[in-house]
Amino acid sequence: MKTLPISRNFEAKEYLFSPCLVQKKLCSLFISLFFCLSAIGHTDSNSSLPLDSGNINTEDPSKPNETTSGSNRQKNNDPSATLPEVTVTAVGPTENILPTAHSNTSVYAIPLDVIDIPRSVTPISHGLAQSAGIGQFGYLDPLSTAFLVPAALTQINYGIASAPTIRGRNGLTLINGIEETLNNNSEQNIPWNYNMVESMDIVEGPSNAVFGATQVSGGYINYITKQPYFDNFRGYVWDTLGMYEEYMWGADIGGPIDKDKKLAYRFSYMGQENGSYYQYQRNDQQNFYLALGYHPTESYSIDLYTDLGTYDFTPMWGMINRPTQQLIDEGLYLPGALSPTLANTGIINNPPASSYLGSPVGISRRNVLLNPTDGGYGTTGLAQVIQKFFINEDFQVINNTFFWYHDDQWILHPLFYDESCRGDYEIDNRTECRLYFDTIPQGKEKKEKELSYPILGQVLFSHSLDGGVEMHYQKNLDYNSDSFIVLNSYSLINQNPFLWNAELSKYFQARIGNPKAPFGGEWPIPGAPQGYYFEPANLAAGTTDCHYGAVSPFILDNINITDRLSVIIGARATGYFVSAQTPPGTPPILFEQLSTTQLTPLVDVGTVYKVFPWLSAYFDFNWGYVVNAADMGGFSPFFGPSQFHLLNELYEGGFKFDLLKHSLFAALDAFSQFTYLNNRTGPATPSTVNGFEASINYQPGRHFWAKLGYAYMHGTEDWTSVGHGPPMYQTYSTAFALQQNLPLNNNQMYPVGIYNFLGFPDQIFSGLVTYRFDSGIGITMGGLVMSEQYLGYNYITHIPTQFILNATLFYTAPRWEARLYFYNFTNEPYWLAFGMGANGTRTFNFEDIVAGMPFWIQATLVYKF
Repeated sequence: MKTLPISRNFEAKEYLFSPCLVQKKLCSLFISLFFCLSAIGHTDSNSSLPLDSGNINTEDPSKPNETTSGSNRQKNNDPSATLPEVTVTAVGPTENILPTAHSNTSVYAIPLDVIDIPRSVTPISHGLAQSAGIGQFGYLDPLSTAFLVPAALTQINYGIASAPTIRGRNGLTLINGIEETLNNNSEQNIPWNYNMVESMDIVEGPSNAVFGATQVSGGYINYITKQPYFDNFRGYVWDTLGMYEEYMWGADIGGPIDKDKKLAYRFSYMGQENGSYYQYQRNDQQNFYLALGYHPTESYSIDLYTDLGTYDFTPMWGMINRPTQQLIDEGLYLPGALSPTLANTGIINNPPASSYLGSPVGISRRNVLLNPTDGGYGTTGLAQVIQKFFINEDFQVINNTFFWYHDDQWILHPLFYDESCRGDYEIDNRTECRLYFDTIPQGKEKKEKELSYPILGQVLFSHSLDGGVEMHYQKNLDYNSDSFIVLNSYSLINQNPFLWNAELSKYFQARIGNPKAPFGGEWPIPGAPQGYYFEPANLAAGTTDCHYGAVSPFILDNINITDRLSVIIGARATGYFVSAQTPPGTPPILFEQLSTTQLTPLVDVGTVYKVFPWLSAYFDFNWGYVVNAADMGGFSPFFGPSQFHLLNELYEGGFKFDLLKHSLFAALDAFSQFTYLNNRTGPATPSTVNGFEASINYQPGRHFWAKLGYAYMHGTEDWTSVGHGPPMYQTYSTAFALQQNLPLNNNQMYPVGIYNFLGFPDQIFSGLVTYRFDSGIGITMGGLVMSEQYLGYNYITHIPTQFILNATLFYTAPRWEARLYFYNFTNEPYWLAFGMGANGTRTFNFEDIVAGMPFWIQATLVYKF
């Protein structure tokens, strides 16, 4: 409880959550500290140990300062007025989990209340992200986003993804409203950096006309980065320890630079030296973030956001190989190793599994197929400048300039998979002109009351128009090899892990320097260490020397026809100017180049009808072409025009409810989305996802909140027009191969047909519940239920319905915060398919399966100043 003048806003502090695990030997010490601190008492409940802390601004920095404009703008009160102080007891801005707490700019760029948006969007504040465990592993894990958005259940993505899977298809990554295009299928091939994130919005379905989209996706996530502290100097330091060699630490400081508080900064640092539950897997990071803001007048502001990250890591690709129904149900593994020199892919020169496999034995879920020498390094860099010009209350100009840098090099020997990206970068600039005005229909001479109708409401015809142009340039020099997949040749039991190396195979050696081998053979990567190879002709898998420019004019108009009926119409056209060729090191006989100009249009029409002030009905249609980008977002020189015209089409309708004096928000929606599958070494193929979703968010006060969600989604793949069925690196389970005397790693295709998605639970239910006492002690409980998942297109081997339960104890005080996180506290032995839905890694599902994390504990301690 605080005593505040009612003319002022709450000033709340948020403090850093750092994701990591706690070592068992520290548990008793932490629990003692936890209850010792609880005796001190609690005087400020504004903090809830969020993902990031300190700044209460959780809105997109690209939005204007006012959330309404034109005829709908509320006029400011006279600043000279003096009002009496009153006692206010309410939910602080950093504690509010309701989607209606703030206007949202991530769906249509212009600020709108969530109930007035004709799409499914989930705003995720600092505290909400932390409660769900987003970022707690030091990378984007498969489950945390699904605790908040069931449709955002994600595959493991090797631990190097930047966006979750959404509605069965990888999501796009946006940073302050600009797409990070050095990325493909949400994989940036370096662990994502949560140190710079303040909040995020998950939007289901294709992007809008203002933001646009380069690639096929099921939706996108818009990360809002940390903002400068303009009010006063403050900061915090934090430390996180955990089981399985997890250690993270950091600091965050900021404040005004000048006495007028028009110039301010924010600096944030995070370090981590993380081992893993999985053997031979590491994730070490150093991240430095700096934000500077200069707001000299109410009519102009400029903000700079920068980040530098260095990474030493092992991609989580080779997990437990040889998945069978017996492994899933009983934990029994088929041992026995083929000689590394004989490991091969295909059905020729590949001995039957019965010649070397043994009887099933138990296996540790920590065992994964990573060579101890696997891994690599990477560097990322961000520089973003956002300027806002407020010409008057009805006209605003926003300029957003974005630079992203990426460099990485890593190798995984058992697959064989390696990558070398040599200083890729993208530059983007978008200028928006936002105009707010009214148009009067015919008969304006009539009295206002005559322009009001019982069903439609009062006629307004007010417009929020956002038009402009976006320009983009990108440079890729990428080397990649990933076609010699022989994971099932190796045994996780009784074989030296240094022998898990495809380069030892005589069949791999036969591909080196052989232009007639698959995808042009294996060739040494120039400047890389010995043993790094690339395939010049591997299409979407990634090898390319590419640069391209793009110009995208756009326009979007939100028309409030009446006070109950609104229509949003948007259009965008992106012109691509592409030049791509095989990279240096490619033999002349395989040299290929591409020079093309392509146009991809986008049209979006949405409408919202306010049945009652607390109930809105909506419908949205989004139609547009996107491209089939290669591994790091460039273009393969082997692409044809069809790969620049992949249809992304959405039909979505639903209802949104704002009830119980704005303490309960609920949503129902149904959708049908036509999109394309990612095929790493082939053209994209059509797919469709149909579904239904429901969610409830309830927060009656500052002590209690609950968030529940359900999603039913069914995805299909259409292979009838391709000439063959879906490929897999192994088309049957290892147990079936042993029974039928078949080879492993057979690398074949299924017959032509229409198939259901793999690794994709049709039904997902999730929930989070939090209760906080006035003393500062609180508890959060979370649950996730997933229906069965099939591994192969024969739909026999499957993961049954399963659940995961998490719990968190936390304490908040003015100077200290503490958190104790219990993951999977019932220790359920759950499994995840390696590839899910429309992602290209579904082709590995009989070669690789993910054993879910067991019960573990992590602890975080924060000191604030």
